[in-house]
Amino acid sequence: MKTKIFMLIAATVFVMINVQGRAQEKFSLGYKMEKGKVYKFAQENIIETIQEMEGQEMKMNTDGHTMIKYEVEDVSREGTITLVYSYDEVKLHLKGIGKDTTMEMKKMLDKKTRAEITKNGKVIQESSVDTTKGLKSMMSLNLFASSNLPRLPEQAIGIGDKWSGVTNDTSQSDDGLVVYKRNIEYTLAGTDKKSNHDCLKIDFKGNLEMTEKMKQMGMDVAREGSGETSGSLWFDPASGLLIEEQTVTAIEMTMAITGQSQITIPMSQKTTTTQKLVE
Repeated sequence: MKTKIFMLIAATVFVMINVQGRAQEKFSLGYKMEKGKVYKFAQENIIETIQEMEGQEMKMNTDGHTMIKYEVEDVSREGTITLVYSYDEVKLHLKGIGKDTTMEMKKMLDKKTRAEITKNGKVIQESSVDTTKGLKSMMSLNLFASSNLPRLPEQAIGIGDKWSGVTNDTSQSDDGLVVYKRNIEYTLAGTDKKSNHDCLKIDFKGNLEMTEKMKQMGMDVAREGSGETSGSLWFDPASGLLIEEQTVTAIEMTMAITGQSQITIPMSQKTTTTQKLVE
């Protein structure tokens, strides 16, 4: 009996030591994109939009497939990444309000932006490197390519640790401007296998605000809204790459139209997005 009790105590102590050791393990995260390489992410968007006009509710469903391309021009000793991001593919299927349309947004493929990004994903500066004209706005769908990579912590972290990231994402077309502001809290949830990569799973949640101004058919259109976003991402610390990200965003908006007509339209939009590294 004493032998069995001793073995049980020893096994319990071993488990506790193992758990404590794993809990104390720290991870230093950073993007490790290589100079001269091209990275592509396939993104699937499901967007549900509801708006009310003159007491009538109208619904629009949009399925969007995009391929975002990052061309790495340089990587500094400190890990700062200089890259050009753009779209390789943009396809939209819109259904609702009497429409059932599939579109390939070929002009969006010519929009290119150069960005400098820290190894933790913070954008230092951005500038347009194209002269594309005549691009009509799809800003309300938030489908513009973005260098807004998930923010990684500056310090080493362990399972359960949290950090925050505040970002401003500005998209501009020929007829308008939209700004998204996000305040996200990240939590290192644990380790996980994703697409044959040994990843860290990171959960996140936060809030966002958006403002939009544009001109359409000779009228001024302004849109303001706020909402919440949440999801999970899988990051490979060995390769320094985002492998997959899943996000759900819900936002309530008000659109004001002035000019020949004066109209205020309440809107709500839910977007479910999956983004995966293409290898």
